[in-house]
Amino acid sequence: MRTNIKPLTLQSEAQSQQEPYIQPYSLIRIFTLHLVPGILITLVFAILASLTKGLRWPASLALLSTWLIAGIPIELGFLLYQGWKKNGRLSLNGIVLNREPLPFRQYLWLVPVLLVWTAICSTLLIPISEGLRRALFSWWPGWLLLSNFAQNLTQYPRGAIWAVVILSFVLNIATPIVEELYFRGYLLPRLPGRQKWAPLISVLLFSLYHFWLPWENPTRIIALLPLVYAVQWKRNVYLSIFVHCLLNTLGSIALLALVLSSQ
Repeated sequence: MRTNIKPLTLQSEAQSQQEPYIQPYSLIRIFTLHLVPGILITLVFAILASLTKGLRWPASLALLSTWLIAGIPIELGFLLYQGWKKNGRLSLNGIVLNREPLPFRQYLWLVPVLLVWTAICSTLLIPISEGLRRALFSWWPGWLLLSNFAQNLTQYPRGAIWAVVILSFVLNIATPIVEELYFRGYLLPRLPGRQKWAPLISVLLFSLYHFWLPWENPTRIIALLPLVYAVQWKRNVYLSIFVHCLLNTLGSIALLALVLSSQ
C-alpha cells in the first residue's frame, strides 16, 4: 500500500534566500501561544511532584519527567500539527522560519560570544534571582524548588540522583531544540513589530512562560535578549539552538561533577 506521508523535514525542497512575509498574529493569539504551554507544563510538574514526593523524588526529576510526557509533546506536537495542516504531511516547511543560511565563519564568532554572555549572566545574577525568591516567593512549596536537589543531594535515593543526571544530559539537548523551534522559529516571525520590538516581546513572554521559575525572570531576560536579537538580525534560529543547547549542557556537566564529588 502506498502512502502520502513523507519524512519529517525542516528544509523545503527549494528553499529561497528570503522567507515569505508572514501576517503577524493578534495579541490574544500571541499571549495564548506563549503562555498556555507554560501553564500546562507547570500544572503537570506540580501534580507529578506532589505524587512523587513520597517516593523522595527531587523536584528536578519531576520536571524532567514533565518535559518527557508533556512539554516536548505539547510544543513539538503543535508544530507538527500546523505543518500537517499546511503541507499535508509531517513537514515544518512554512511553519518554522528564521532558517536563512549563515556562513560558517559567523557561527564561529557569534555562538561563542552569545554563549559567554548568557553563561556569565546566568551565573553572576544568581544572587538577584535568589533574593527575589526569598522576598516574593517564600511561600513556594519546598517540594517544587529545583535548587533543593543540588543543595541536598544526600537526602535523595541514589537511583533518583542518577536518573536526574542522565535525563538532564538527554533533555538539555532535546528540550532547547523544541523550545527554540517553537518560540524563535515559529512565534518570533509572527510577532508584531518584527523589525524592532519582536525580540523584546519574545524574550519577555518566554520568560513569563517559565511559571515554575518566576524569580528567574529578570536574569532570563538580560541573558537572552542579545541572543534573540541575533536570531532576528540573522534570521537564523540555529544560533539560539546552538547556544541554548550548549548552555544547558554546561549545566549538566556541572551537575555531574557535583554528583561525582559527593559520592
